[in-house]
Amino acid sequence: MSNFDDYDLSIDEWDSPRRRPQGTRSSNGRQAGTRSSSNTRRSSASGRSSADRPSGQRQRPSGQGSRPSGTRPTGQRPSNNRNRRPSKAARKKKIRTKIIVIEIVILIILALVFFLWSKFGKVNWDNINMDTVEVNNLDEATTEVLSQYTTIALFGVDNRSNGNLDSGNSDAIILVSINNDTKDVKMLSVQRDTYLQVDKDLYRKCNYAYNHGGVEKALEMLNTNLDIKIDGYVSVDFYALAKIVDDLGGLDLEVTSKMISTDNPETHINALAGYIAEVENVLNYYPDEEEGWKYSDCFFDSPGMYHMNGAQVVGYCRNRYAVNNDYGRSELQRNVIKLIVEKAKGASVSQLNKIADDVFPKISTSLSLTQCIGMATEVGKYNMAESSGFPFALKTKTVSKKTGSVVVPCTLTSNVAQLHQFLYNQDNYDPTDDMVDVISDHIVNETGLNESSAEINQTIDGQ
Repeated sequence: MSNFDDYDLSIDEWDSPRRRPQGTRSSNGRQAGTRSSSNTRRSSASGRSSADRPSGQRQRPSGQGSRPSGTRPTGQRPSNNRNRRPSKAARKKKIRTKIIVIEIVILIILALVFFLWSKFGKVNWDNINMDTVEVNNLDEATTEVLSQYTTIALFGVDNRSNGNLDSGNSDAIILVSINNDTKDVKMLSVQRDTYLQVDKDLYRKCNYAYNHGGVEKALEMLNTNLDIKIDGYVSVDFYALAKIVDDLGGLDLEVTSKMISTDNPETHINALAGYIAEVENVLNYYPDEEEGWKYSDCFFDSPGMYHMNGAQVVGYCRNRYAVNNDYGRSELQRNVIKLIVEKAKGASVSQLNKIADDVFPKISTSLSLTQCIGMATEVGKYNMAESSGFPFALKTKTVSKKTGSVVVPCTLTSNVAQLHQFLYNQDNYDPTDDMVDVISDHIVNETGLNESSAEINQTIDGQ
């Protein structure tokens, strides 16, 4: 029973509270105001004796049940301020604060979008439709496997002669497979001198396709010879690599004793020095120097690790005389790409902004802005995994005066099977009968080289 039952008051009497008249009895049968048999005052629910109450005031019960509906004293605030409804002014202030916060968030998002658009807007966006690029008639199992990866073709183009990225010598051709689940990234360099079908019934070095048919013909060449479906491409002016390296603060690379001692057979000067000098001259690295390059940048006294600037790195990547010809040079290029990716992960905002300003105008791609932003936001998750070169089993041979010395896959069929195992983890892949096998048989008949003819077997980098 509530302590309110100790008082015989109507609701209206709350306005003028008073003690119960003496002589009346409470509901428990004891006369109000008298002492108990233990000579102690009856305690109220709050622990305070009734004798301690101020005259004319009534103590509110605590913990003995809630006040009956409609019994709150007129003009008195409720004891629990948390249940009080905010004033109209407070509500307006709260709404105003929320609106301001939302406006700030919207402004930040718009600023970010504008910033990204201003940067990516410098890229040469290619309107090529990748779905129209020719692909072999692949079986359902292979199509399903390829859908689990994003395959990008990277072209490093020397476009000094024409000033654009639509054609030119594709000095570097690299296939990149990104596992959509694990984010493992594998790279496979296709040697530019590989003897393949570059057009219907036309066989040449594979970089012929880009130089004579542009990027679309190069993509079709890769798809049809290798039984793959490329999802997009990126073409970069080879000399833009120097800008990237400089904006990242340079790279540490190893100079071997063979690089120091090997001369270019055509110029009879140190091969590495010659390539670095050429790049510094083309990029006008040192305008105050008579020949545009520095001796100290080009010649190294002893083997070891050196911190190199952008021009030195490009020259380093182009040198093929001291690194086991083109496949050795391709391995250097892959190593440099890995170092750049790792260093870019820790780059500052100002460095990345500088790269965007310097390099984006020198890039052409079929990737959409959404794809680029999506890949950029996940770059921290990418794991630079294994890399190697294609063909795996090969031999160099001069097929004719017109083609010159070429890299012959021994054979294309067996190399394509190995490619699918390396890039897509497809074991025992069976290349297409009507395309890869036909091209492979033609190369065998023309060159006279088969699987047993291989003199070089490219392995995974570092092994």
